[in-house]
Amino acid sequence: MNNFYWRTWAEINLDALKQNIAKIRELSRGKEIIAVVKANAYGHGDVQCAKALNKCGIKHFAVSNLWEAQRLTSGDIDGEILIFGYCDIPLIFDNLGKNYIFTVGDTEYAEKLSALALEKNVKIPVHIKIDTGMSRVGINTAEQLDFILSQKGLDCRAGYTHFAVADSLDKEDIEFTDLQQKRLLDLCKKRGLKTHSQNSGGIIYHGEYEGDFVRAGIVMYGQRPDTRFPVPEGITPVFSLKTVVSQLKTIDEGVTVSYGRTFTAGRKTRLALVACGYADGFNRRLSGNWSVLVNGKYAPICGRICMDQTLIDVTDVPDIKVGDVVTVYSGAEDSPCSIERAANRIGTINYELLCAIGTRVPRIYTEDGKETEIQRYI
Repeated sequence: MNNFYWRTWAEINLDALKQNIAKIRELSRGKEIIAVVKANAYGHGDVQCAKALNKCGIKHFAVSNLWEAQRLTSGDIDGEILIFGYCDIPLIFDNLGKNYIFTVGDTEYAEKLSALALEKNVKIPVHIKIDTGMSRVGINTAEQLDFILSQKGLDCRAGYTHFAVADSLDKEDIEFTDLQQKRLLDLCKKRGLKTHSQNSGGIIYHGEYEGDFVRAGIVMYGQRPDTRFPVPEGITPVFSLKTVVSQLKTIDEGVTVSYGRTFTAGRKTRLALVACGYADGFNRRLSGNWSVLVNGKYAPICGRICMDQTLIDVTDVPDIKVGDVVTVYSGAEDSPCSIERAANRIGTINYELLCAIGTRVPRIYTEDGKETEIQRYI
């Protein structure tokens, strides 16, 4: 890697991404895969990941909003793009002719959209969101579904739902997920609608469910939807966050470190300053509660993580020098500095930490065993 980028960077292994898709195909039992690349592909880089997925034959994508869909279009991604979230009706008509599918989740919205479509003599491609137990977006009744299906300005291509606890193997949660699936099929099958319901948890733990598509999200990036439970063999993490040592110094016993003086050296201590902070996505709640990997040794954080920099104790790290590479978050789930462990340590989920990687952090992509692209956002 060019030294110009040696500050903090994320390494994205596209070979692992493609391997994960191959495994998800096995688990999906013939259903088509909708690759979820919202939130910048969970921090991995939406266009670059979608291009790699195109190479694997993936032709269905899902995003949160219109802007995310437009990013894929500008990146020449091949395939249909389902937009999960609300889209202002005039903007839908500004983007007709593109490969977008819009979500309809209530009757009033459906009626307004259809009426305007009929005025313009077009039909709007939509998937209908059905609330089967999340109590979030979606319709609830057969009457509402029939009303939407009757709207002549809409091309209703599928009905879908979102599971609340498909990533759990607890008995009550399995029963609730089964109930959600039944509610979806009871509404859609008799009306001839295609369906999709299986998110990452559904793909892994409920592979027997009926449907026409699966929606691969966090599992596609090699992460567990719930860290209590394993993923199938062959699913490999795609992401790691790395930085470098930028300065070394030695402090005496009793000297305090960083903001708030929360760390006091209990011995003569060799400190390394690493060029990564919470503005890069190194979560501040890990201050004094995390170790990073450098030269094969785990070095604990000293004091508070700062916006741009962090201090670590390298007293016991051999041959430490400026420029040495430091792994902040490892992709490997069995690593003491895996992003899953970091999430558990501070009471959050791996999704949040991945999505929080800063825009100033370049993403460096490897494919076929070599570096292929560097994506800089600023």
